[in-house]
Amino acid sequence: MIKRSLQFLLAIFFLIPVAIDAQDTTSIDDEMAEALEYYIQGINDFENQDYELALDKLTAAHLKLSDHAGVNYALSDVYLEIDDYTNAAYYGQIAAELEPENKWYHLHLARVYTESGRNEQAINSLNKILEYHPNDIDVLYRLAENYTEIGQLEKSNDMLDNILDLRGSAFEIHLSKFQNYNALNQYENALTELEKMRELNPGNLGTLQTISQFYLELGKEEEAKEVLMEARDRNPNDTNTLILLAEIYIENNNWEELGNTFVMMVQNPMINPPQKMELVRFLMVKYQNEPEQEILEEQTRKVIEALSEEEPDYAPAQLVSADYYLQNNQMEQALVNLERATEINPNQAEAWAQRIQVLFSLGRYEEVVDLSDQANENAPDNAFIQFFTGASYMFEGEYEQAETWLENATMAPSRRNFRSAIYGTLGDVKQELDKWEETVDAYERALRLDPENTTAMNNYAYYLSIREENLEKALEMATEAVESNPGNSSFLDTLGWVYFKMEDYDQARNYIQQSIETGEASAEVFEHMGDVFEALGDLQKAREWWQKALDEDSERTYLNEKLEQI
Repeated sequence: MIKRSLQFLLAIFFLIPVAIDAQDTTSIDDEMAEALEYYIQGINDFENQDYELALDKLTAAHLKLSDHAGVNYALSDVYLEIDDYTNAAYYGQIAAELEPENKWYHLHLARVYTESGRNEQAINSLNKILEYHPNDIDVLYRLAENYTEIGQLEKSNDMLDNILDLRGSAFEIHLSKFQNYNALNQYENALTELEKMRELNPGNLGTLQTISQFYLELGKEEEAKEVLMEARDRNPNDTNTLILLAEIYIENNNWEELGNTFVMMVQNPMINPPQKMELVRFLMVKYQNEPEQEILEEQTRKVIEALSEEEPDYAPAQLVSADYYLQNNQMEQALVNLERATEINPNQAEAWAQRIQVLFSLGRYEEVVDLSDQANENAPDNAFIQFFTGASYMFEGEYEQAETWLENATMAPSRRNFRSAIYGTLGDVKQELDKWEETVDAYERALRLDPENTTAMNNYAYYLSIREENLEKALEMATEAVESNPGNSSFLDTLGWVYFKMEDYDQARNYIQQSIETGEASAEVFEHMGDVFEALGDLQKAREWWQKALDEDSERTYLNEKLEQI
């Protein structure tokens, strides 16, 4: 609520005459003086936001001068402030009726109606002003707003046209007309208003961008492109304009133009790195959605390379480049960007974790081990770094070091399924260290965290079978692992070996044969098949499979003894 000044309200009081009889002059003067005193006190209370006292004083003034427009107006103002719209309207109507030519009384009454949701009454009050002040621009604008509020958009535009006739073109008036035409789905008219706005403020990028979108909705693609080119010329660094242009290129499968535009933006030193990242991510999403578009892949690669070269000291740019290369299985190039990212920002935990993981996936375990201390120092308590380091030590045969890193990884924050993988790998290491009780505990934890961790199931089952312990449980886990992944050579071999330990040699031969038929069987599987045939009494076949195992892995020298015995 806009407060009226005391001088303003006093002026209203004295501007409105009170009819008096000559013979009652003394009496009337006394009443006027008393009423004025109440009025001034009420206005002061109103200014001090003491609305109860203001109402008391102004009501007392009203008892003396109920036909005084200024007093009624003041009472209405107080009631409006306390959201008593009924009384605000009542006293506001009296003031307006007493002084029908007073613009401010009708404006106030219109406001009361508007705030109480009675827009049609507000419109009537505003139209009443126009009878006396037909060219009042403020009133015309309020009328336009009220017509818009009740959905009479064409009448709103009539009021706005009157304003334009009176004051000439104005950006905000054309904007209001545009919004009305847009709501009416009169797109040609809306576009006309946008063009007028464009003439009034040719440098307004928002207007140009909106115009371009309307052209597109009207099927006028070339006009849309021309407007966006103008916007780009006015500000080559505005990413919204460039993205809108990119949408046109994409719609027309103009991938080369799209890529060239983005390369130009990435190479523009006036565009800051976060804006470049926004553009590159936009392009990458498009590429991910349409991977079959070879030229789009080529243009995406060009933009990524440009970003990496132009922003060599901006870690997020190196990370997004690495992400692109990882998606395209270009591990070596991804490593270059990840290494650069960790150099720029050594505390970048994500970069360290990805770098360690990529090296691990490439089987470069020594490099993982060499980086581990530095990575762990800059990104402490990172489960990924600790897990892949521990797994690398395991593959290098350094089981005690592997145990330390994996146990630390179990205490670092991570999701349940990943913690399950950590415990499963820890179980493998504990087995190698001949800590069977701790092995069991690790596997059990892995399966509690993720009951579908088939790798943990398989390994747990295999080691139970080797120890010839709890073979029923081993069979249950091995069977579930195979059912989840029936083409896994290792899982099939484990199930066959469990059956072997249970002396069900036909089932053992069946599953181990399936393992071999995958084409991924190891020397250990060949050896198992030899053991099965030995149990079945076919020593010739046993000898053939043991020989295959030895040929596959010459370090299995103990097989020579078996071969010599046959």
